[in-house]
Amino acid sequence: MAAEDFVAEPQTAALLARMAADFADAPADPTIAERREALRVMSALYGPPPAPVAKIEDLSVPGPEGAIPLRIYRPLDQEAGAPLILHLHGGGWTVGDPDAYAPVCRAYCAAAGAVVVDVHYRRAPEHRYPAALEDAEAALAWAAANAGALGADPRRLVVAGDSAGGNLAAALCQRSPVPLALQVLVYPVLSAQADAAFPSRAALGDGRFFLREFDIKRAEREYLADPAQGDEPGASPLLADAAALRGLPPTLIVVAGLDPLRDEARAYADRLAAEGAPVTFDCVDGVIHGFVLFAGAIALGRTAIARIGEAVRTATATP
Repeated sequence: MAAEDFVAEPQTAALLARMAADFADAPADPTIAERREALRVMSALYGPPPAPVAKIEDLSVPGPEGAIPLRIYRPLDQEAGAPLILHLHGGGWTVGDPDAYAPVCRAYCAAAGAVVVDVHYRRAPEHRYPAALEDAEAALAWAAANAGALGADPRRLVVAGDSAGGNLAAALCQRSPVPLALQVLVYPVLSAQADAAFPSRAALGDGRFFLREFDIKRAEREYLADPAQGDEPGASPLLADAAALRGLPPTLIVVAGLDPLRDEARAYADRLAAEGAPVTFDCVDGVIHGFVLFAGAIALGRTAIARIGEAVRTATATP
């Protein structure tokens, strides 16, 4: 990769400068609580404008180790048999929450005309792998069983997630028996291996473009109880065997051209294609990791949301 390729498009460059000013006084070594608050602040400052929805409801459903909080978004003028998106938020398995991701969930709800079920899975470091994935499995089973009661078509189930949520979404789709119409992976983490070495991580992870390689490795240390767990497909979906990939639903992968995670997403798309699994790979040049979460400041993030919404609307229902 040539250095001249690392050019942020104008709105992304402006956002990076704004972030530097907005967080100039941030602690050099923030606590987990401070990092969680920082993500909520970023979402409020840079997130997409609140899209109109008909209703937002918080409830809890049974999980493997206690109740799992869900936040459910209903679209305006919901059509009978609407799609249902099970959404797994990002944040390095540690810092995301329903409040930080409310703007994105509202945007998906409106763009797709879909019921959105946002899952507040157990987070690291308090709860380590595979707790979040087990919660995601339980939430998907609940969504499949209750889609009709939510006014959605159980044949139009979609799993979506970004960053660490994309990791959970990919692993969930590989292991769940629930039939799915589509999976949407937005700049996903696809390898948590201790020795993972992708050129984009080395070339783009120095801090110029928001996400650092340091952040990726810290998140993996906080998520995994043992680094050896990174060799399991549940933590590194890129390592799944061919049979698991052949059984996957159609896949939309959206990545950022200036994201350290870009190359592993491309590798996953290539593996899916090699196994005959239908996959669309969309790399948006000039933008950074998180550009959908920051879609209030980056118009290309809003374009990606519209693209995802259209993919969900037109996904073919499972038999």
